[in-house]
Amino acid sequence: MKISVIGAGSWGTSFANYLASAKRLRVKIWALESEVAEDINKNRINSTYLPEIKLSENLQATTNLEDAVKNAEILILAIPSKFCPNMYKKIAPYLKSQYIVSLTKGLDEININFLSNLMKEIFPKPASENISIISGPSFAKELAQKFPTAVVVASQKEKIAKEIQEKFSSEILRLYVTDDVHGVELGGALKNVIAIASGIAAGMGFGYNSIASLITRGNIEIIRLGIKLGAKEQTFLGLSGIGDLMLTCFGPLSRNRTFGFRVGKGEKIEDILKDSKFVVEGLTTVKTALKLASKVDVEMPITESVYKVIYDNIPVKEALKRLMSRTLKKEWNIK
Repeated sequence: MKISVIGAGSWGTSFANYLASAKRLRVKIWALESEVAEDINKNRINSTYLPEIKLSENLQATTNLEDAVKNAEILILAIPSKFCPNMYKKIAPYLKSQYIVSLTKGLDEININFLSNLMKEIFPKPASENISIISGPSFAKELAQKFPTAVVVASQKEKIAKEIQEKFSSEILRLYVTDDVHGVELGGALKNVIAIASGIAAGMGFGYNSIASLITRGNIEIIRLGIKLGAKEQTFLGLSGIGDLMLTCFGPLSRNRTFGFRVGKGEKIEDILKDSKFVVEGLTTVKTALKLASKVDVEMPITESVYKVIYDNIPVKEALKRLMSRTLKKEWNIK
């Protein structure tokens, strides 16, 4: 089986290496930077994005996008969401009947839409009909360290989801199947926004009372929006929902939580971003989430607070005061 992974960041490299080592498949990974591809091929390591992890001999890196896409039977996309529209257009001319598996946890910022919808618009048939999404609690480094991990594969075609489940599952990685594509996408994207809020709270010195309350209410925001957009409530109680949310909000490997923690400590946002070579997906997602919420008339106060702190420069203490002073309500209200 010929498998290609587009994107040699930490998650793309980790997933490609998992397939190459645990599943003993020959995997090609496309890297934007020639030095990353050379590092993988010559030194068996991605020192830029996944240092200290020895990579399988079955993993070959390339900078030739046409070669990586054309020759794949399964094409795995591990692209930061803000680059997806442009990359999808570059990939599209080389697509035929490949299975498309997206690992991206984000939304289409330009069209205020789901990335699965954007793929269907840009990709030709039959590839556009062979799309699935993998999401769930999965730090790249921990999968690379072969820690047991469980995720969800979502496709509107049960046959495709089950095939990916069978081909990718092992004693290290267990895949579950669902047909709720949009629910899985929303959970994977919006948890990054709540993780920023969780990091801010931790950076301000608050304890587990505060953070647990924030995460719970954040999940209700995600559920409210998801239901209005046609997703299933149960999806947000599963691996791609509360599972991924807990991991990203509590785990020290979370880029979004780390970013929020530094904001909560009082660091300037521009200084934090200068220090990091990794993409903080929540910074893009928070804008898209609020636009989606406005379209369907859903209230998302925590998400809005994150936006105001980041983009309107509202002090974190002021944002907290506004949150805690809101009109008192019933706990569960999905409208």
